[in-house]
Amino acid sequence: MKLQNISIGLLLEHPENSNFMNAETAQKLRRHIEQTGRYEPLTVRPHLNEDGKFQVINGHNRLRVLRALDYQTVNCIVWDLDDDQTRLYLATLNRLSGCDVPERRAALLENLLTNFDIDELTKLLPDDRKQMEELKRLSQIKLEEIIPQAVTEEGFEVPVILDFLIEEFEAKEINLALDLIVNREKRKITRGQALVSLARFYLRRCQEPTGV
Repeated sequence: MKLQNISIGLLLEHPENSNFMNAETAQKLRRHIEQTGRYEPLTVRPHLNEDGKFQVINGHNRLRVLRALDYQTVNCIVWDLDDDQTRLYLATLNRLSGCDVPERRAALLENLLTNFDIDELTKLLPDDRKQMEELKRLSQIKLEEIIPQAVTEEGFEVPVILDFLIEEFEAKEINLALDLIVNREKRKITRGQALVSLARFYLRRCQEPTGV
């Protein structure tokens, strides 16, 4: 395994690749590379049938974006693999990925919002504008407005299970909001307490005069 800078004309996509990025995500990847000039090196192998050429194992979407940006050379990690090993990696490298820890994701986005505006982040990150705007609004709420008084253990002696259905994107937004509240509170509170506090905050807002 070694890192090489390879002419983009020598890189061929593997015909059995099944991983394709949607247009919106590909556009964000393009903007990121345009602005930073950085990208994860592609994983390739020497082509078995065409001398001097290489076959892409991982990084097909990056290759398409780099071609669109008229890159002449590409950073690649070269592996010596046979067909069976290559197919195995095609089925794993392009699909395996970690999952965000919600608390860390919320803190990361909040820090980014201190140095980037929403328009910039919406173009670069997978999060949509609505999520970014809500996170920014929540980050500007004073904690005492959300948690006016300590929530005592006596108030939670009997756990109650709330039963309702929400869409996946709605669940992500709620989780980001709860993570933000938990992270900003100096004393330790549970996510349930954070949810109650968020509900109280919105209840007060709904009861406020509209000024009309």
